[in-house]
Amino acid sequence: MTKPRPTSGMASQAIKHWIFLRGLSREHAHWGDFIQRCEIELGWHCYTIDLPGFGSEHQRPSPTSIAEIRQDVQSRLPKELSANTQPIGIIALSLGGMVALDWLANDPENIYEAILIGTSAADCGLSKRLKFNAIPSTLYALFAMTARKQEHAILTMVSNNRHRHAEALDLWCRIRELRPTKKQNVIRQLIAASRFNSPSAQSLNNIKGHFISSRADRMVSFQCSEYLAKKYHWPLTLHNTAGHDLPIDDADWLIHTLKSISGQTC
Repeated sequence: MTKPRPTSGMASQAIKHWIFLRGLSREHAHWGDFIQRCEIELGWHCYTIDLPGFGSEHQRPSPTSIAEIRQDVQSRLPKELSANTQPIGIIALSLGGMVALDWLANDPENIYEAILIGTSAADCGLSKRLKFNAIPSTLYALFAMTARKQEHAILTMVSNNRHRHAEALDLWCRIRELRPTKKQNVIRQLIAASRFNSPSAQSLNNIKGHFISSRADRMVSFQCSEYLAKKYHWPLTLHNTAGHDLPIDDADWLIHTLKSISGQTC
Protein backbone atom coordinates (compact mmCIF):
# COMPACT_ATOMS: atom_id res chain seq x y z
CA MET A 1 0.00 0.00 0.00
CA THR A 2 1.28 3.44 -0.92
CA LYS A 3 2.02 5.46 2.19
CA PRO A 4 0.54 8.94 2.81
CA ARG A 5 2.78 11.65 1.45
CA PRO A 6 3.70 14.95 3.07
CA THR A 7 2.15 18.04 1.51
CA SER A 8 2.87 21.78 1.25
CA GLY A 9 6.53 21.28 0.38
CA MET A 10 7.39 19.42 3.56
CA ALA A 11 8.47 16.26 1.71
CA SER A 12 11.62 17.89 0.30
CA GLN A 13 12.80 19.09 3.68
CA ALA A 14 12.23 15.68 5.25
CA ILE A 15 14.09 13.69 2.58
CA LYS A 16 17.65 12.82 3.57
CA HIS A 17 18.03 9.60 1.56
CA TRP A 18 18.52 10.05 -2.20
CA ILE A 19 19.00 7.48 -4.97
CA PHE A 20 21.09 8.61 -7.95
CA LEU A 21 20.62 7.03 -11.39
CA ARG A 22 22.84 7.68 -14.41
CA GLY A 23 21.96 7.55 -18.11
CA LEU A 24 22.86 5.82 -21.35
CA SER A 25 26.08 3.75 -21.08
CA ARG A 26 27.08 5.59 -17.88
CA GLU A 27 27.69 4.33 -14.33
CA HIS A 28 28.17 5.60 -10.78
CA ALA A 29 31.78 6.71 -11.35
CA HIS A 30 30.66 9.15 -14.05
CA TRP A 31 29.16 11.35 -11.34
CA GLY A 32 32.75 12.27 -10.40
CA ASP A 33 32.81 14.14 -7.08
CA PHE A 34 29.21 15.33 -7.48
CA ILE A 35 27.77 12.70 -5.11
CA GLN A 36 30.32 13.55 -2.41
CA ARG A 37 29.47 17.23 -2.79
CA CYS A 38 25.75 16.49 -2.35
CA GLU A 39 26.53 14.62 0.86
CA ILE A 40 28.73 17.39 2.22
CA GLU A 41 26.90 20.50 0.98
CA LEU A 42 23.32 19.25 1.21
CA GLY A 43 23.63 16.87 4.16
CA TRP A 44 22.12 13.98 2.18
CA HIS A 45 22.72 10.24 2.38
CA CYS A 46 23.36 9.37 -1.26
CA TYR A 47 23.11 5.97 -2.94
CA THR A 48 24.25 5.30 -6.50
CA ILE A 49 22.69 2.27 -8.18
CA ASP A 50 24.07 1.21 -11.54
CA LEU A 51 21.72 0.20 -14.31
CA PRO A 52 22.03 -3.46 -15.40
CA GLY A 53 24.81 -3.96 -17.91
CA PHE A 54 26.99 -1.11 -16.63
CA GLY A 55 29.26 -0.24 -13.72
CA SER A 56 29.03 -2.84 -11.00
CA GLU A 57 26.68 -4.79 -13.30
CA HIS A 58 28.82 -4.55 -16.45
CA GLN A 59 29.10 -8.31 -16.92
CA ARG A 60 25.33 -8.72 -17.12
CA PRO A 61 23.08 -8.09 -20.15
CA SER A 62 20.98 -4.95 -20.20
CA PRO A 63 17.22 -5.49 -20.57
CA THR A 64 15.48 -4.06 -23.63
CA SER A 65 12.69 -2.32 -21.74
CA ILE A 66 12.72 0.47 -19.20
CA ALA A 67 10.31 -1.50 -16.99
CA GLU A 68 12.78 -4.41 -16.76
CA ILE A 69 15.66 -2.04 -16.02
CA ARG A 70 13.57 -0.45 -13.26
CA GLN A 71 12.69 -3.82 -11.74
CA ASP A 72 16.35 -4.84 -11.76
CA VAL A 73 17.38 -1.60 -10.03
CA GLN A 74 14.64 -2.04 -7.42
CA SER A 75 15.83 -5.58 -6.69
CA ARG A 76 19.25 -4.18 -5.74
CA LEU A 77 18.15 -1.45 -3.35
CA PRO A 78 20.50 -1.18 -0.35
CA LYS A 79 19.03 -2.88 2.71
CA GLU A 80 18.86 0.39 4.65
CA LEU A 81 16.56 1.78 1.94
CA SER A 82 14.39 -1.26 1.30
CA ALA A 83 13.73 -1.61 5.03
CA ASN A 84 13.49 2.13 5.69
CA THR A 85 10.16 3.80 6.36
CA GLN A 86 11.59 7.27 5.81
CA PRO A 87 10.88 9.12 2.55
CA ILE A 88 13.30 8.61 -0.32
CA GLY A 89 14.10 10.87 -3.27
CA ILE A 90 15.46 10.06 -6.72
CA ILE A 91 17.82 12.20 -8.77
CA ALA A 92 18.14 10.77 -12.26
CA LEU A 93 19.91 11.88 -15.41
CA SER A 94 18.76 11.23 -18.99
CA LEU A 95 17.82 7.53 -19.43
CA GLY A 96 17.94 7.23 -15.65
CA GLY A 97 15.02 9.68 -15.63
CA MET A 98 12.97 7.26 -17.72
CA VAL A 99 13.68 4.55 -15.17
CA ALA A 100 12.61 6.93 -12.40
CA LEU A 101 9.35 7.84 -14.16
CA ASP A 102 8.49 4.17 -14.64
CA TRP A 103 9.33 3.53 -10.98
CA LEU A 104 7.11 6.36 -9.78
CA ALA A 105 4.20 5.22 -11.93
CA ASN A 106 4.32 1.55 -10.97
CA ASP A 107 5.82 1.07 -7.53
CA PRO A 108 6.57 4.35 -5.73
CA GLU A 109 6.54 2.88 -2.17
CA ASN A 110 8.66 5.35 -0.15
CA ILE A 111 9.62 7.54 -3.13
CA TYR A 112 8.34 11.01 -2.28
CA GLU A 113 10.19 13.17 -4.78
CA ALA A 114 11.98 12.97 -8.11
CA ILE A 115 14.39 15.45 -9.67
CA LEU A 116 14.95 14.53 -13.30
CA ILE A 117 17.75 16.03 -15.37
CA GLY A 118 17.69 16.13 -19.16
CA THR A 119 15.26 13.25 -19.54
CA SER A 120 12.83 12.42 -22.33
CA ALA A 121 10.32 9.86 -23.61
CA ALA A 122 9.13 8.59 -26.99
CA ASP A 123 6.07 10.83 -26.85
CA CYS A 124 8.35 13.89 -26.73
CA GLY A 125 9.13 13.38 -30.43
CA LEU A 126 12.15 11.74 -32.05
CA SER A 127 13.74 14.96 -33.33
CA LYS A 128 13.71 16.38 -29.79
CA ARG A 129 14.95 13.22 -28.04
CA LEU A 130 18.06 13.03 -30.21
CA LYS A 131 18.95 16.20 -32.05
CA PHE A 132 19.91 15.77 -35.69
CA ASN A 133 23.38 17.22 -35.10
CA ALA A 134 24.02 14.62 -32.39
CA ILE A 135 23.43 11.62 -34.65
CA PRO A 136 26.98 11.50 -36.15
CA SER A 137 28.55 11.66 -32.68
CA THR A 138 26.21 8.94 -31.45
CA LEU A 139 27.15 6.62 -34.31
CA TYR A 140 30.86 7.38 -33.90
CA ALA A 141 30.63 6.67 -30.16
CA LEU A 142 29.15 3.26 -30.97
CA PHE A 143 31.54 2.21 -33.72
CA ALA A 144 34.87 4.01 -33.13
CA MET A 145 37.78 1.59 -33.00
CA THR A 146 39.17 2.57 -29.58
CA ALA A 147 37.56 3.20 -26.22
CA ARG A 148 39.24 6.61 -25.98
CA LYS A 149 37.77 7.73 -29.30
CA GLN A 150 34.36 6.50 -28.21
CA GLU A 151 34.55 8.33 -24.90
CA HIS A 152 35.80 11.50 -26.61
CA ALA A 153 32.81 11.42 -28.96
CA ILE A 154 30.43 11.00 -26.02
CA LEU A 155 32.09 13.78 -24.04
CA THR A 156 31.99 16.33 -26.85
CA MET A 157 28.32 15.50 -27.41
CA VAL A 158 27.14 15.80 -23.80
CA SER A 159 29.39 18.55 -22.44
CA ASN A 160 29.78 22.19 -23.45
CA ASN A 161 32.39 22.96 -20.79
CA ARG A 162 35.60 22.36 -22.73
CA HIS A 163 37.73 23.36 -19.74
CA ARG A 164 36.66 20.10 -18.08
CA HIS A 165 37.16 17.83 -21.10
CA ALA A 166 40.77 16.73 -20.59
CA GLU A 167 40.17 15.76 -16.96
CA ALA A 168 36.83 14.12 -17.70
CA LEU A 169 38.16 12.15 -20.67
CA ASP A 170 41.01 10.68 -18.62
CA LEU A 171 38.54 9.69 -15.89
CA TRP A 172 36.07 8.15 -18.32
CA CYS A 173 38.82 6.12 -20.00
CA ARG A 174 39.96 4.78 -16.62
CA ILE A 175 36.36 3.80 -15.88
CA ARG A 176 36.21 1.88 -19.17
CA GLU A 177 39.41 0.05 -18.30
CA LEU A 178 38.04 -1.03 -14.92
CA ARG A 179 34.53 -1.93 -16.08
CA PRO A 180 34.41 -2.32 -19.88
CA THR A 181 31.24 -1.31 -21.69
CA LYS A 182 29.77 -3.86 -24.08
CA LYS A 183 28.45 -2.42 -27.32
CA GLN A 184 25.46 -4.78 -27.26
CA ASN A 185 24.42 -3.38 -23.88
CA VAL A 186 24.47 0.17 -25.22
CA ILE A 187 22.31 -0.93 -28.14
CA ARG A 188 19.94 -2.74 -25.79
CA GLN A 189 19.61 0.42 -23.69
CA LEU A 190 18.89 2.43 -26.85
CA ILE A 191 16.14 -0.05 -27.73
CA ALA A 192 14.66 0.28 -24.23
CA ALA A 193 14.73 4.08 -24.42
CA SER A 194 13.17 4.14 -27.90
CA ARG A 195 10.20 2.08 -26.65
CA PHE A 196 9.51 4.13 -23.53
CA ASN A 197 6.48 6.40 -23.40
CA SER A 198 6.03 8.64 -20.39
CA PRO A 199 3.44 7.39 -17.84
CA SER A 200 0.05 9.02 -17.55
CA ALA A 201 -0.23 12.20 -15.52
CA GLN A 202 -2.72 10.50 -13.22
CA SER A 203 -0.23 7.78 -12.27
CA LEU A 204 2.13 10.41 -10.83
CA ASN A 205 -0.51 12.48 -9.02
CA ASN A 206 0.94 11.85 -5.56
CA ILE A 207 4.57 12.47 -6.46
CA LYS A 208 6.45 15.74 -5.97
CA GLY A 209 8.77 16.32 -8.89
CA HIS A 210 11.02 18.82 -10.63
CA PHE A 211 12.62 18.85 -14.08
CA ILE A 212 16.02 20.36 -14.85
CA SER A 213 17.48 20.85 -18.30
CA SER A 214 19.62 23.20 -20.37
CA ARG A 215 18.66 25.35 -23.31
CA ALA A 216 22.10 24.63 -24.79
CA ASP A 217 21.85 20.81 -24.57
CA ARG A 218 23.16 19.64 -27.96
CA MET A 219 22.02 16.03 -27.53
CA VAL A 220 18.46 16.14 -26.12
CA SER A 221 16.28 19.20 -26.59
CA PHE A 222 15.19 20.98 -23.42
CA GLN A 223 11.74 20.93 -25.02
CA CYS A 224 11.45 17.32 -23.84
CA SER A 225 11.67 18.52 -20.24
CA GLU A 226 9.22 21.33 -21.05
CA TYR A 227 6.74 18.80 -22.42
CA LEU A 228 7.05 16.48 -19.41
CA ALA A 229 6.91 19.35 -16.91
CA LYS A 230 3.68 20.56 -18.48
CA LYS A 231 2.24 17.04 -18.52
CA TYR A 232 2.89 16.42 -14.81
CA HIS A 233 2.50 20.03 -13.66
CA TRP A 234 6.00 19.95 -12.20
CA PRO A 235 8.35 22.95 -12.10
CA LEU A 236 11.12 23.23 -14.68
CA THR A 237 14.48 24.92 -14.12
CA LEU A 238 16.63 25.70 -17.16
CA HIS A 239 20.36 26.37 -17.46
CA ASN A 240 21.38 28.66 -20.31
CA THR A 241 24.76 27.33 -21.46
CA ALA A 242 25.48 23.85 -20.08
CA GLY A 243 25.39 20.63 -22.07
CA HIS A 244 23.44 17.44 -21.47
CA ASP A 245 25.68 16.35 -18.60
CA LEU A 246 24.94 19.13 -16.13
CA PRO A 247 26.93 17.61 -13.21
CA ILE A 248 30.05 17.94 -15.36
CA ASP A 249 29.35 21.29 -16.93
CA ASP A 250 28.12 23.27 -13.93
CA ALA A 251 28.04 21.33 -10.68
CA ASP A 252 27.97 24.56 -8.63
CA TRP A 253 24.79 25.73 -10.34
CA LEU A 254 23.19 22.29 -10.05
CA ILE A 255 23.87 22.00 -6.32
CA HIS A 256 22.56 25.54 -5.81
CA THR A 257 19.42 24.48 -7.70
CA LEU A 258 19.04 21.32 -5.60
CA LYS A 259 19.32 23.44 -2.45
CA SER A 260 16.54 25.66 -3.70
CA ILE A 261 14.31 22.75 -4.67
CA SER A 262 14.80 21.04 -1.33
CA GLY A 263 14.01 24.22 0.59
CA GLN A 264 17.50 24.74 2.00
CA THR A 265 18.96 28.20 2.47
CA CYS A 266 21.20 29.07 -0.47
